[in-house]
Amino acid sequence: MGTPSGIEAEVYTTAVAPPFATDVLAEEIAAAVKSACQKRGRLSLVRDGRLDRAAYDIARETGGQKAPASDAVSFLLWHYGVAEPEPNLFLARGDDGAEAAGVASLQAQWERAADFSAWRRVGVGVVRTDRKWSAAVIFQEKNLDLEPVPRRLGAKGRTLVAGRLRAAFAHPEILVTPPRGAVERLAVVAKGDGLSTWFECKSGAGAYQVEISAQDEHGPRVLANFPVYCGVDPPQAFARAADAPRTFADAAEAEDMIFDLVNRDRQGSGLPALLRDPRLAAVARRYSQEMAATGAVVHISRRSGSVIERVAAAGIVPPPTTLAENVGRSNSPADVERGFMSSPGHRDNILGRGITHLGVGVALGRDEGGEVTLFVTQIFAGFRP
Repeated sequence: MGTPSGIEAEVYTTAVAPPFATDVLAEEIAAAVKSACQKRGRLSLVRDGRLDRAAYDIARETGGQKAPASDAVSFLLWHYGVAEPEPNLFLARGDDGAEAAGVASLQAQWERAADFSAWRRVGVGVVRTDRKWSAAVIFQEKNLDLEPVPRRLGAKGRTLVAGRLRAAFAHPEILVTPPRGAVERLAVVAKGDGLSTWFECKSGAGAYQVEISAQDEHGPRVLANFPVYCGVDPPQAFARAADAPRTFADAAEAEDMIFDLVNRDRQGSGLPALLRDPRLAAVARRYSQEMAATGAVVHISRRSGSVIERVAAAGIVPPPTTLAENVGRSNSPADVERGFMSSPGHRDNILGRGITHLGVGVALGRDEGGEVTLFVTQIFAGFRP
């Protein structure tokens, strides 16, 4: 098990902490990020000491090599009070004296990323051992100003969840996965760009996963996702193990694995398995290929529209009466399914009771140091008998 190097946060917040400097190389990497922003004519990213801490722990645990499991990354972000989900992580390592090459390698990685312009915050961590260094760089978007939310509450605790959306977003939703029972939607008071609701530990002691989402021109987006611990203490360690890197001969093998994982999760919740629908899979596969080409993991595309439009264009007869979609990217089928299940909104789609059929589409992205990113689309459908 791995343990974080820093003290755990008492609250989740979107406010930044002062930079946590560990090495002159970390400052050189931060300077390279600033230079990349200037070259693109955009504002510099904000350095967040909480992301620095998480990056330092990741560099220490991975040696700057294979990316850690998504569970480990989430644990570290939550430990330091970071509410925003889905960080972008880049790793590098080298011998003492090869720092300039390491900075260049990292810069080449993040400058290839299609969503660089959307990132708002950065954290850098560097660890040195045995005349070698390991570096991790974390980038995150920021689309919500969240008022502090306690990480711990009593078994019957209650707290206000409130914040303000970035101008591009509207129609906020707050969903909760309780320790027992189905995903719940909380009643949100939305006024202008503000949102608020009361969160309560209704199901007794345990971890409650809270997710705040809203919509922009690309459809629904997760803006914050974090656990609140009711009547129990947050965990103090995380599992180091990650799935071994896989080289898939083609995307079909990954699709088979994800399909089986979805039905495993449904059956684990007492729900019937979904039927495989090759028509939905073809639509999902084309959209995953589009996401791999553009790098944009969103629900609404300027090229192909929404999932409703994509399925309609496929001419599926009879048309489904219920449709839902999950999109994401990860380095393994197990990791992408874990990520979906840890998000109340995505989990609600997987465990939906009105769906009967599933199409999974995967596209293979660029090979980054022996790891290939999987771009994944899951389309859930229900058909009237």
